[in-house]
Amino acid sequence: MEHETASHASGGGFPPFDQIDTFPAQIFWLVVLLGILYFALSSVLLPKLSKAIEDRDDTISANVSEAAAASGRADAAVKELEARVAEARARGRETAARAKSESDARVATESARADAALEARLSSAERRISDLRTAAMSNVSAIAEDAAAAMVEKLAGVAPAPAAVRQSVARVLAASSTEN
Repeated sequence: MEHETASHASGGGFPPFDQIDTFPAQIFWLVVLLGILYFALSSVLLPKLSKAIEDRDDTISANVSEAAAASGRADAAVKELEARVAEARARGRETAARAKSESDARVATESARADAALEARLSSAERRISDLRTAAMSNVSAIAEDAAAAMVEKLAGVAPAPAAVRQSVARVLAASSTEN
């Protein structure tokens, strides 16, 4: 301790600050160490990093192109599906139209058959009515002749000639049928 006190007393500086004479050696070793560090980084670490970045970029671009191809396939599948749906709708419309036309034809055939049957029944009924009317009119004529002959005989007291009664009744009936 005496020695240390003597150096302090002699005017020497603080020992950690007295390293100025070793400063150039420290700079030299700093430059050597930074050079080795630079060489290690540039020859070993930076190539590995740049390769990893390139691999990552390649993977990303491959995934993007694969996604674009999948998207294209999906778009094609959607278009194909839409085409199939449109084709199915068209076939459905055709089937519905065909069924409607067949149904309309069947209805028209049945309607025509029913109309023909009704027309036949109507004409048969009209013939029967006409026959009944004719029979009734012939009976009316005979009854009218009998009634007219009886009235004339009762009023005049003489029996009229059957031909004259028939002719008078026919003229009255013809006049009444033209009025109706």
